[in-house]
Amino acid sequence: MTWKTYAAVSGATVLAGWIASSPPANTPAPSASAQRRPATATQPAAGSDIEEQAARLQARLRQETEYHAPARNPFRFGAREVRRTDAPERSAAPAPVQPVIPALPPPPPIKLSGIAEDGPADRIERTAVLSVPAGVVLVREGDVVLGQYRVARIEAGAVELADVSGGPAVRLTLRP
Repeated sequence: MTWKTYAAVSGATVLAGWIASSPPANTPAPSASAQRRPATATQPAAGSDIEEQAARLQARLRQETEYHAPARNPFRFGAREVRRTDAPERSAAPAPVQPVIPALPPPPPIKLSGIAEDGPADRIERTAVLSVPAGVVLVREGDVVLGQYRVARIEAGAVELADVSGGPAVRLTLRP
């Protein structure tokens, strides 16, 4: 299909949709006799029906429920502590203290972009391509990245960075 044919077909489609969706130009006004007709016993008054529905909805809104604390905390593991205010206090053994797990340091702002291999099969030298905030860096084993991490090992699909200050090692893997 050429661009001229495509433009013509698209324009015709838009024009047809616009014409089909526009309201009719001359809508007949209701007659005066239809406006003056009183509500009869066979037709319920629309105003009273609306008032009944409004009263019913307001009655439902007035039935407010009391707030109850949630039964579980999705952000905390382990058994939850149950507190009952209506039960008398018992002198029981104190609750076991949960150990505090120290927060892990944030991951380094380094991403592994690729790994290049060079050399014969018995002595393969690998170079890692790392993305850091300053740009792209090519590193080999022993190089220091961002002044904080030393490249400890480069494998076929991962790089291990050792923290120079003695922190935990970081392992970066290639994403498929």
